[in-house]
Amino acid sequence: MEKHTITGGILILLAGGLFAACGSTEKAKEAQPETIRGVRLETVRLQPLPDFYEATGTVRSATTSVLSTQISGTVLEVRVKAGDRVRRGQLLATIDDRGPRAQVAAAQAGVEEAVQGLAEVEQAIQAAAAERQFAEASYRRYQGLLAKNSVSRQEFDDVETKYKAALANERAVEAKKKQIEARGEQARSQQASAQTLFSYSRVTSPIDGVVTEKSVDPGTVVMPGMLLLTVEDTTRYRLEASLPEQLLLKVSLGTAVRIRTERGEFQGRIAEIVPAADVASRTFLVKLDLPKDCACRSGEYGTAGFTVGEERRLSVPRSALIEHGELEGVFVANPEGVLEYRLVKAGKELGERVEILSGIAEGDRVATSQVDRLRDGARVEEQ
Repeated sequence: MEKHTITGGILILLAGGLFAACGSTEKAKEAQPETIRGVRLETVRLQPLPDFYEATGTVRSATTSVLSTQISGTVLEVRVKAGDRVRRGQLLATIDDRGPRAQVAAAQAGVEEAVQGLAEVEQAIQAAAAERQFAEASYRRYQGLLAKNSVSRQEFDDVETKYKAALANERAVEAKKKQIEARGEQARSQQASAQTLFSYSRVTSPIDGVVTEKSVDPGTVVMPGMLLLTVEDTTRYRLEASLPEQLLLKVSLGTAVRIRTERGEFQGRIAEIVPAADVASRTFLVKLDLPKDCACRSGEYGTAGFTVGEERRLSVPRSALIEHGELEGVFVANPEGVLEYRLVKAGKELGERVEILSGIAEGDRVATSQVDRLRDGARVEEQ
């Protein structure tokens, strides 16, 4: 009985020792940090990076046609509404044309009268020329007869008088022709003016695009200069941004600019710089061409990053930055490869990199790959 008790005690002690050994092994394993292999690390350095000025702006169509009336009258018909696509030359609206039509008719009558008068004077010129030629022939013949004393002086004077009268009549008819031609030119000018005025009663689109604004309806009485419709070209858009006047000399036409809108991020170029500064804001306007595939719309908000200099700053690749809500951080590896998660304050975006204002220092090694697998305290082996 005593022998069995001793044996049982030994077994309990051995089992206890085995469990203790297993527990120690598990704790050792838990204390061993996880190793993640193939992680890229980048040593942070102060580097000369572009200094950007981010300007806010508005997306607008590169070509906008504001159609206003050039005559007084009543709008008879409006064939489009806001949002409709239109083609160049398409009839959009009509205005009462009775007044311009009457002017066209009157001018046409003046042209026809001038044409008829010119035909009549041409006939008169032919008759006057024939009469002058006959009188001139008689005059030459009587000159010879007078030299031979074959006719009296009085007979010669009568013939000479008739010749001078025929010559004067021919010149008078030719002068009348010039007057009629001048009246004809005036009538044709009045006709062109009347036709132009008449064309103003038919409002057509000067471009292919979209109607973005309709300001009148049928029955509206309009005056010259009153807005009717606005049509925008939808194939080319620009971002119009304002820059402080001190940066005017730091931008130039054709320069590539990073643009961000609600549609995404694009590469644009400076197409126009308005050199006159706004008196109130002391800024000047810069227009930047957007790519044709930006799917933009007029009125959208946008920003443009203008390169205005260079500055030495810390930066990390975008792939290194980890976002948790409104917090941003990176994993920094110590000399032994153990990771520490640090909160950082990000600055401007610099293409594929992000400026870091605080949270890391020059010489720190930052993980730039597999960041979704990393955790604080893990060990990494560099790729």
